[in-house]
Amino acid sequence: MKVAIIGAGLAGCALAYVFKKSGVKVKVYEAADKIAGGASGNDVGLYNPRFFAERNPESDFYAAAFALAIRSFYRFDDVGWNDCGALHLVTNGQKEGRFPKTVRSWQWEPEHMRMVGAQEATEIAGVQIKQDALYLDDSGYISPRKLCEFYMRDVDIEYEADIAKLDDVEADIVILANGYGAKSFVPWLPLSRVRGQLSYYTQGANSSELKTVLCYGGYCTPSIGGVHAVGSTFQRGEADLELRSDDDADNLSKLEAVVPKLASGFEFVKARAGVRTTVKGHFPIIGKVPAVENLYVSTGHGSHGILSSLMGAYLLVDMILERPLSLSSDTVQALCPSRFEV
Repeated sequence: MKVAIIGAGLAGCALAYVFKKSGVKVKVYEAADKIAGGASGNDVGLYNPRFFAERNPESDFYAAAFALAIRSFYRFDDVGWNDCGALHLVTNGQKEGRFPKTVRSWQWEPEHMRMVGAQEATEIAGVQIKQDALYLDDSGYISPRKLCEFYMRDVDIEYEADIAKLDDVEADIVILANGYGAKSFVPWLPLSRVRGQLSYYTQGANSSELKTVLCYGGYCTPSIGGVHAVGSTFQRGEADLELRSDDDADNLSKLEAVVPKLASGFEFVKARAGVRTTVKGHFPIIGKVPAVENLYVSTGHGSHGILSSLMGAYLLVDMILERPLSLSSDTVQALCPSRFEV
């Protein structure tokens, strides 16, 4: 079986890794001159499930993806992983209503997910927190760029590959994992671009004790080699990668609004902009493209791509190799491209 994967971001690299684990050689075609040249090239990325107030096929996907990622990261080396936990601060009425419902309906053990008051959140974070929070002890951050590099060890890849049509690829199976570029081959996929800019700041006197990730509509990591990652902007429909000082200021102001003293003494280091691909309904598209023989897709992973790309890779490999699927039929159907077929 010849398998071709178009795209060497998180989705394509994860697929190459899972195929390799399954004993199937693949070839990856990447339009850029390096792995993870786009949004997957950040030095720091958070991994959290997408929260839903009630159990549904989407929540089951993210819960399974979160568990799979944690089991996998323990076996990976040199990927910048830190399971420092994450506090999702209750910053508005919507989160105040949704987070406790998530805890009740998902029914995770308290050591893995629980609501905490401001005092306990302060003890967990190591800095003063004034909000209640949803706490995930197993969450944290990882380097998407290093993760892609790990996935691609000993994988055949062609850089600067200009694939204009599927006939240009000699393979029995073709998988589109090239983000928004998948529309070039399947125009009816409802994909859109979202620009995000991540800012890096040196730690200040009040931030050196931060022990866990803070999420509040933006996010701030603990110090990583003396530097905090603070992000990220969300600009729908934009694809311009030129860095914007206003975006760095916006990232910092969001942090100051919820933990005012934490950013005192921060000094700007650098920024990086990337363009993520998202989908109507904010749920990725993973599965066989209908009416096209041997064509599959994994795209639209948005801001949860660290988790969904790996879970999606296992699902697609199981489909293609005709193995039992690890997700429910309802979840598989919810992911399937046919839900948007015209």
